[in-house]
Amino acid sequence: MARYDHLTVFKNTYELSLYFYKLAKGFPKDFKYGLAEEIKSLLTELMDQIVIANNSIDKTSTLNKAVIIIERVKIKARLLHDLKIISIKSYEYFFCQLVEISKQIERWSNWAQQKPLESIAISPV
Repeated sequence: MARYDHLTVFKNTYELSLYFYKLAKGFPKDFKYGLAEEIKSLLTELMDQIVIANNSIDKTSTLNKAVIIIERVKIKARLLHDLKIISIKSYEYFFCQLVEISKQIERWSNWAQQKPLESIAISPV
């Protein structure tokens, strides 16, 4: 099994998840158990997609799913800001981290598309 904990994109996503978990503790109940839970779930799914991509030969489709997850998180984070649940400073930090993670995934995807798929030798059992 391939390692994933050394990947900068995984580390950044994990740190962002920790940041959001701490931030969400102070939310009003209706947002803490609604929108915040959705964001937590999406961030967890994003980490899962990074692990899956790292263990896949064809990384492109998994990384494309990760990009969509990031866009969904951005929309929900903007809702939190527009509803005055998080400050502009928290929103700015959160959004900038998402943009950086998105760039890292894009670079990884570009690398994966340029790299020819290695043939897998299947040995008889």
